[in-house]
Amino acid sequence: MAECVDPIPLENLDFCPTIEVAAGVSETGVYGAAVSDFETIVAPPNIADGTDLDSIGTIATAHTFKEGRGFHKIYINPDTGLIESTHAGEKGNLSIGNSLTGALPGTGPKVVGYVRKYKNMPMIFIVKEKDGAVRQLGSALSPAYMSEITATSGQKAGDPKTTTIKITDTLAYMAPHYAATIEEFPVPAP
Repeated sequence: MAECVDPIPLENLDFCPTIEVAAGVSETGVYGAAVSDFETIVAPPNIADGTDLDSIGTIATAHTFKEGRGFHKIYINPDTGLIESTHAGEKGNLSIGNSLTGALPGTGPKVVGYVRKYKNMPMIFIVKEKDGAVRQLGSALSPAYMSEITATSGQKAGDPKTTTIKITDTLAYMAPHYAATIEEFPVPAP
């Protein structure tokens, strides 16, 4: 049998009832970039290289981009963003499917063009939650993809006119926290 070493010390998973919890994804805090735009894509440490539970659930070092590249910002309608992590597989071979669902405003040419350009593109997404946590979907070995796209014009006044996208990945772990700089692409000076 393999000789396994567990470097992670025992820790309590405590919760303080005075911690404020805000559910949801920030409508102004979703960022994406094609895997091909990166020089390096950092992952959380392997369990054998971690020092505690926080360390193996966090990406602490920023990704690096090729010249002139960076994350682009994606605005989603308020209260439509949701990150989910669900396990799949059998005992001894469990993995985690992470997803982000959000509604892009409208169905205009820019939205149509965005979906057309990125629908099959391997991506990394950074997502700010309303409580300040920042999460990442996708990795160098298992990028995130648009797995569902539903656009609707609405039928009557008050109906949503949106393009709902679902972005998914499959990793060995839940969408990790991203504690590094979110580098946006350089905008040329006017």
